[in-house]
Amino acid sequence: MKKFITYMSCFSIPLFVLLAIYIATDIFKVIYHYDPYYENSYHIGVNRAYGSAMTFLNQNPKFHYDSFIFGSSRSLYYEIDTWKKYLPKGSSCMHFDEFGGSIGGVRDMVVFLDKHGAQVRNALLVVDHELLSRLEQQGYLFATPPLLGGYSNFISFHAQHFMAFLNPKFLVALADYNLFGTFRPYMKTLIKDSQSTYLPAYNEYQETQPEKAIRAGTYYDAEHLKAFEGVQKPGTFSSEITDDEIIGCLNDIKGVFDKQHTSYKVVISPLYDQVKLNPATFNQLCAIFGKNHVYDFSGVNKWNRDYHNYYEASHYRPSVAAEIMSIIYSGK
Repeated sequence: MKKFITYMSCFSIPLFVLLAIYIATDIFKVIYHYDPYYENSYHIGVNRAYGSAMTFLNQNPKFHYDSFIFGSSRSLYYEIDTWKKYLPKGSSCMHFDEFGGSIGGVRDMVVFLDKHGAQVRNALLVVDHELLSRLEQQGYLFATPPLLGGYSNFISFHAQHFMAFLNPKFLVALADYNLFGTFRPYMKTLIKDSQSTYLPAYNEYQETQPEKAIRAGTYYDAEHLKAFEGVQKPGTFSSEITDDEIIGCLNDIKGVFDKQHTSYKVVISPLYDQVKLNPATFNQLCAIFGKNHVYDFSGVNKWNRDYHNYYEASHYRPSVAAEIMSIIYSGK
């Protein structure tokens, strides 16, 4: 028995030390309060949905937000300064998005704003066949934050973050970067080489360094071009969305928009994969949101014929988003 206790003590002490470090440093920013929540130079990936919710709570008393862009990280490139040109004068805008993206996550965000008394006068909902197929997501970067999900997942949310912290490869990369300040190739999937500019008032990231590299002609090197290989599937369609819970999420979003008399647009993104949204799913979106509110840019189009319109196979550039906004708000 003594040996067992000794063994357990030897095993537990390092774990408790790591737990104490995790709590003290709060590297994922899910324990303590931060205002502003993000920093330009922060190199640790954080749960974007949590950060968006906290940014709203921190800043809404000052900015009184009434216009929101919802979606996955792809929606980030619909830049607020461009969007505001098409909105009523004086609109106060912010991004309320999440990494990865799920329709359940978007529903939680819209309902969260309504419950907190926010006015949702204008909304831009950016979706794609991937987001529409997911009710929820797993992983510390993607999990539904407790304050959006009703706190029923409080333990699992924080457990996922602590387990991510315990990843030996992550700890090595974190220590290496903090000691030497150098981003090395092996760190790519563990921590991020911050190349963005963060605009706190909009909760918006802009890819400053990649855009500079694109203008200089140095961005699309051999490594970046590999990301585009074998991705495109022209002539294919996504699976039809028949899940009642997913359709319920869409109806919940529309219910809040109706309640708030929101002026809204639903954009189906022009992904580089060239997969066309299933016609039945498109018709379902039109039936829920109204045909005049849904704009389908999926499938083969002028943008995804040229990889220069994309940072990699997942994200299109702000120039594409600006063209889309011009199209949907001009009525052409």
